[in-house]
Amino acid sequence: MNKTTLGLIASILLLPVISFAQATPQPPAAWVAFQKQENAKRAAFNAQMHADMQAFLQANPEMQTYFTQMRAASQARMAAWRAQHQKT
Repeated sequence: MNKTTLGLIASILLLPVISFAQATPQPPAAWVAFQKQENAKRAAFNAQMHADMQAFLQANPEMQTYFTQMRAASQARMAAWRAQHQKT
């Protein structure tokens, strides 16, 4: 193929992407503010859940042992699966 054909193909592929990016309107300020509020609420909720989970684990050390055993079992299963499915 010559350079003209390659340039034509590239322009056909890239022109719609560029024009779409320019035609996308910006969201209203109210929507952006709402999204920021929701993200702040979500972050606060996740932080509270993490704190509750840490308090629970400190109050119940046997759960930490259980989670450690479950993680080790899962890693052993994954290692066995990888050993069976190696690409040759």
